[in-house]
Amino acid sequence: MATNGPRISAYCYSEATVSDTAAPTLDANSGMATIEATAPATTTYGRPLAPELFEDQLDTIRAGWDLDAPYGLYSFGYDDATERVTVDTQNAKNFRPQMPGNSAAWFGFTQDLGAGAGYDAEWTGDDAPAGISELFAVEVEPAEDMARVDLAEYRHGRAVATVWGNRQVHRVLLTFRVGNRAQIEAGYLTSGRVRIWQCGDGTAYSPTNVDGYVDGWVVAAGDITEDGDVGGLWSIRLVVGIAR
Repeated sequence: MATNGPRISAYCYSEATVSDTAAPTLDANSGMATIEATAPATTTYGRPLAPELFEDQLDTIRAGWDLDAPYGLYSFGYDDATERVTVDTQNAKNFRPQMPGNSAAWFGFTQDLGAGAGYDAEWTGDDAPAGISELFAVEVEPAEDMARVDLAEYRHGRAVATVWGNRQVHRVLLTFRVGNRAQIEAGYLTSGRVRIWQCGDGTAYSPTNVDGYVDGWVVAAGDITEDGDVGGLWSIRLVVGIAR
């Protein structure tokens, strides 16, 4: 997935231990369901069976709905200009999306989507999604080698284990507008696995491609601080680890 400017995107996750897509109570922020007006007794769930980037996740859910929903064909989109997710039907079948777990905040929906919400052909989130954010600027320091081998002794004092790691880390400075602060503060973009684009480069960072994206796990996050004294820009420092 490419982007035209600085952006950070998180990978969705699920608390499910099985691949049963009809288990909404096990979804953390990975799933979304649809109930169609012409088949109100049927709820169709869709979610990736493995963690996926935010926009890839939207496409996976759409494909699941298209395959399993009784009547509808769907379109999912994230608009980086408005920073909103829109879900609509492609064949005039009104529907109501359902978002289990933390999915509503993840996708940016705050509407009451319960039984009294009715049905429509298009739904657009009220807020910017917590799973992705446009940025003002990104600074990525060159990779640091974090490979190490240690000995660890268990507390009962009888066994010694060898512990090793093999990763590189990047120290990253994210600068964002005040309007994106709520997305950063939600925590999905400062923990777990994320992908950070600096200049829209669709290939990974390397010593010969220093403006490429960084894809890894957030191992440390600083505090959100005001950049200047007018409140328009804010920043946060992350340490992102990449396994090798």
